[in-house]
Amino acid sequence: MNIYLEIPDVDKHFPFRSLVCGGDDLTYPHWHKEIEIIYVTKGSLNLGINDVPIRMEQGEVQFINGGDVHYFLASPDSERVVIQFDLNFFQEVAALGGNDSPLRDIFTEMEFSSSSWPEGAAASMKALIESIYEENTQRREGYAYLIKARMFEMLTVIMREVPKSRVKKQPKFSEDTLSQSRETLERLERIFSYVEQHYQEAITLNEVAGYMGFSPYYFTKLFKKNTGMTFVAFLTEYRLNKAKWILLNEDLPMSAVAEAAGFGSGKTFHHLFKEATGISPLKYRKTISGNN
Repeated sequence: MNIYLEIPDVDKHFPFRSLVCGGDDLTYPHWHKEIEIIYVTKGSLNLGINDVPIRMEQGEVQFINGGDVHYFLASPDSERVVIQFDLNFFQEVAALGGNDSPLRDIFTEMEFSSSSWPEGAAASMKALIESIYEENTQRREGYAYLIKARMFEMLTVIMREVPKSRVKKQPKFSEDTLSQSRETLERLERIFSYVEQHYQEAITLNEVAGYMGFSPYYFTKLFKKNTGMTFVAFLTEYRLNKAKWILLNEDLPMSAVAEAAGFGSGKTFHHLFKEATGISPLKYRKTISGNN
């Protein structure tokens, strides 16, 4: 919890990097001057930007401006492509304009979430991100030139097709913001740790609130504000993810799977699993393992 300024490992002559991140781990509040692009390629992702909780679904893109404090909650079974770059990456364009202020404004004023973009703009952006990541991974001859070309194409898509935000954004990076984010994540980490240790038991909201030293009302408000979901919904989703892992890795009867994942009864487990996935636990096991 003592590192809040992240300095991405990028070459100063080619200030760019891309990587894939799984969603199993919590990423503490941090900020960096580089712009960050998040593209969810699998599952759902819960994050926060300047203490605003955001839930992203598979296929969605989110831009995070330089200086914005952001964190990622543990989102099991999710995966995301991350691209980070400094505005110096576009220094040729900045030189043509005489200064880099207009370029900074392009990213500051854009609508950050692809959920608010025209369908064509979102499709173009996803294709570019996939191409950029592939080139950076394979690193065939001339890959750096192609990455640069794709990034300039991305800039053009933002300028021509991505709408501007209707909300005037102001940089929110400050010591107060960092302190508030740190305190929030410390609380969430304690809650998540409690769930990890006790999810097989009959956990109640009142018990967790008492463990945290909060009233049930305050706990409910705190959790919903910072995760975007209720505690009960989070606990159910956590147990379902545990059940999915058990179904794919252990040959247990359904009643044993339900018990190991913390569900009170096999009937409840079956109902919640089918409601969340559209298929029964048994069919899920057969479908994913290929034993139809």
